[in-house]
Amino acid sequence: MRAPRRSTDQSDRSRRASGWSGTFSALRYRNYRLLWFGTIFMSAGTWIQQVTLGWLAYEMTGSPVQVSVVLGLRALPMLGAPIAGVVADKFDRRVVLLLDQAYLAFLAGSFALILQIGLLELWHLHAFSFLTGAGWALNNPLRQTLVGNSVPRDRLMNAIALNSMAFNSMRMIGPGIAGGMIALLGPEVNFLLQAVMYIIVVFLVLPFRAEFAEGREGRKVQSPFADLKEGLAYVVRQPATRYAILLSVVPTLTLMAFIQTQMPVFVAEDLNDSEGALLGFMYVGMGVGGFLGAVLVARFHAIEHKGRLSLVGVAGAALAVLALSQVDVWWQAWTILVAQQLFFIMVMTTNNTILQSVTPDYMRGRVMGIYMLDVGMQPLGGVAAGLLAEGYGVSTAWVVGGSVGLTLVTLIALTAPSFRRLRL
Repeated sequence: MRAPRRSTDQSDRSRRASGWSGTFSALRYRNYRLLWFGTIFMSAGTWIQQVTLGWLAYEMTGSPVQVSVVLGLRALPMLGAPIAGVVADKFDRRVVLLLDQAYLAFLAGSFALILQIGLLELWHLHAFSFLTGAGWALNNPLRQTLVGNSVPRDRLMNAIALNSMAFNSMRMIGPGIAGGMIALLGPEVNFLLQAVMYIIVVFLVLPFRAEFAEGREGRKVQSPFADLKEGLAYVVRQPATRYAILLSVVPTLTLMAFIQTQMPVFVAEDLNDSEGALLGFMYVGMGVGGFLGAVLVARFHAIEHKGRLSLVGVAGAALAVLALSQVDVWWQAWTILVAQQLFFIMVMTTNNTILQSVTPDYMRGRVMGIYMLDVGMQPLGGVAAGLLAEGYGVSTAWVVGGSVGLTLVTLIALTAPSFRRLRL
């Protein structure tokens, strides 16, 4: 599939802003800046929350299983992301995002109050994690869709990359902030801080206007179920959309989920660090890789061969997982993790750009909702990784995950020439 060639004027603008001077070109647009700063505050709150929830679960129960359950409950509602996509296409996206951010702020503030007055029980952790995940299931497709509505199409990849950069910058420093605050002020302050950050996001979204939203003339007036069915049919019918989603879901399940869930075991058994001092450092390396990947994509956002870029990214991420399975020295592992996350972010940013570029605006929310299914399915990949690691060791689990990812990208590269030649 070959997209129509851009106009000469548009191509000239892309060339002028394709160097390092154009790395932050999407930030020239006021409405995008509002979303971008909102992503920074939202991401900071998210990473602080993840660390604090895990710490509370372990402190209350002493059970690694409960830590997995509490954190897994946050991802489970993402299986409803396609429904959130229907909402994004059916209602005013800005208004729904405002309501969702206010809901998340209320949850965090209420949980801080429960902690402050000493009423916390384990079921509170489960309920808070699940309800917060439900808010995120709606938030993620909405926010990604509004990114596409805040910049012109020739700045779309740059905008998505910068959004990822904002998220990963907080991924590098958020866990450290959370740990320090737990030690100095107690966990309740962390949740209060989250509430404040989410309220700031509300005020940033208030003046937002979807300046580059396209008309929704193609949208039918029909039931939510019919809307969902239409979105699924569109994804299946369009090769570029179908392959972009497949190249996001499978790497998330077989690469990202395998690394995320088995990193503590790898540090303890392969790196011989039973006290876990290296664990945080490994996660920082993943954040560094994600940040650098976003910077590189933002810098080279004018590359037209998006299909090839996605395929190369999946292959690089899979090869990095295979390399990681063969090392037992901390600095080698850290370096490979940086590279793996760089490739992974390149894949996700490129696929996000492909989806938003080829999808009409009236369908964009539903397509992004289906795209976000990979987050909800990630626990399934984690379970598979855990079973393989328990029976055969972490290295074998990572060999399996990396091999599946590499096999997928090879098959698509050989059997889908239209995606391989895709240019946007």
